[in-house]
Amino acid sequence: MIYSVNYMDLAEKIDPLAFIRYLKKTGWEAFPTKKNGIEIYQLENTNGFFQVNIPTKNFFSDYKEAIYRSVQTVAQAEGKTEEQTLLYLLNPNTDILKIRLDKANVEAGNILFDDAIRMYDNAKKLLAAAAMDVLHPKKYHRGRMDEAVSKFVASCRFGQTEVGSYIVSVVCPFAELNDKDEYTQLSIFSDEERCADSLTRQVTNHVMNSIDCIKKSIDATRNDRQEQHNAEDIISANFYEALNGLNLDAENTDLEFRIEWSPVVKKNRATKSHIKLTHDYYQPIGEAIAKLREDVSKSTKIVGRIKKLESSPDAQKREKGIITVVYLDENDKPKTVRVELNNSDYVRAIEAHTEGSLVELMGEFLMGRKGVVPCESFDVIP
Repeated sequence: MIYSVNYMDLAEKIDPLAFIRYLKKTGWEAFPTKKNGIEIYQLENTNGFFQVNIPTKNFFSDYKEAIYRSVQTVAQAEGKTEEQTLLYLLNPNTDILKIRLDKANVEAGNILFDDAIRMYDNAKKLLAAAAMDVLHPKKYHRGRMDEAVSKFVASCRFGQTEVGSYIVSVVCPFAELNDKDEYTQLSIFSDEERCADSLTRQVTNHVMNSIDCIKKSIDATRNDRQEQHNAEDIISANFYEALNGLNLDAENTDLEFRIEWSPVVKKNRATKSHIKLTHDYYQPIGEAIAKLREDVSKSTKIVGRIKKLESSPDAQKREKGIITVVYLDENDKPKTVRVELNNSDYVRAIEAHTEGSLVELMGEFLMGRKGVVPCESFDVIP
């Protein structure tokens, strides 16, 4: 092996309860046993007949050997490598995004220092942009990330790199936002429905759906076709920028995106689990970024205080809200503007109004424009 990794030591870190839940959810059947501290599971498929013995207590002298043998058997039964099986079992209740870089100077197991920095940095930016697109759909996200997005990105981890050009594994634990937009990490015992509807699954779906949408749009333009996409799925310039930053600028470069969905959460998965981009997509993506920036450049920024709040009195049914902001124009004359916010930003606006905080907004705030103006960016100034 290229890597000096002791798989048996890694296997010892697997939570046996998580291992058992995985087996139950992936078709393994429990076999009755009277042995204390041991659970037996069996599976028969096209690869053969398999049996694993899972020790539920770590006081057995051969505990890690038994767990490792079970990992090997599961990998063989499912036609996976030990690396792939270990990665999930060590990170239960997660979706795992894998980004594979294949270029001339990338060899199995190593990568140039600068290329690695760009890979990891832009993988993080890609997830952050996807989370912002899900929670606050806008053409361009300005300023700092909100608390929920920051916590989501902070909870994600880079997993063990696999052999095969250079593969970055981004482990995304399941988490959700409650009715008060509070961030909550989900456990391996959380209900499957909650995990399927979680922020994490929305983000991983958005990553794959957006890359697929971008690729299809470029292919359609090249072939003079019209490609229909869901208008509600806004892909921000931030997402495009992170995508192009993953070393696509180098010639003879291939990028592959593969999502390994949590095997215990089968609902609400994007239709595409594997997408490949080549260097040929770099320039068209760059042109899309320029167009989005051009649209955003028409926007103006105002800083003021909230004078009035308007929305449904029932917070459970509230999907958006309208705020009236008082600000000073370039001649230091007071002006007001009515701005529409999504529900998440509206909740923050309520807090800003209560505390009398300044707010910063981006949008097409034209002189003399009446009615309600859509907001492209909203932030509270501490």
